[in-house]
Amino acid sequence: MPQKLSLPDFLKSFEFCPRLAVELLVENPAGQLLLLKRDKDPFAGYWHLPGGFLLKDEPIDDCITRLAEDELNITLDPVSAQRLGIFETLQGDPRGHILHHPVKIKLPSIEGQNYFLPLPSNIIPYQLVFLQKLGYR
Repeated sequence: MPQKLSLPDFLKSFEFCPRLAVELLVENPAGQLLLLKRDKDPFAGYWHLPGGFLLKDEPIDDCITRLAEDELNITLDPVSAQRLGIFETLQGDPRGHILHHPVKIKLPSIEGQNYFLPLPSNIIPYQLVFLQKLGYR
């Protein structure tokens, strides 16, 4: 069964290899993108995509489901998710090398969440880069 690392072990893991982050691109019917406000470092106070890191022995579909539940409190069938490829951050995150796997999800608007189009100026810079490559402005 997949388990999260302790924070010190998680941070140490970046010294040995890249980490895979799964980011959820949740669009409402108007095509606006759901963003969350980060409350911890790195990038505290910035807007960011809901998501997180793949755990050891966790299939990506299970990770997508876990993140939707953990970050958005929704149950999601990962079959409905559209995988948008892999993007890379070599030095844009102080923790280290990250491979980003954005996954697009169309849902009705989630009450109490913040949706944007255009994107806000204070979004995590490396997420802004791959979002712009995906056509978001």
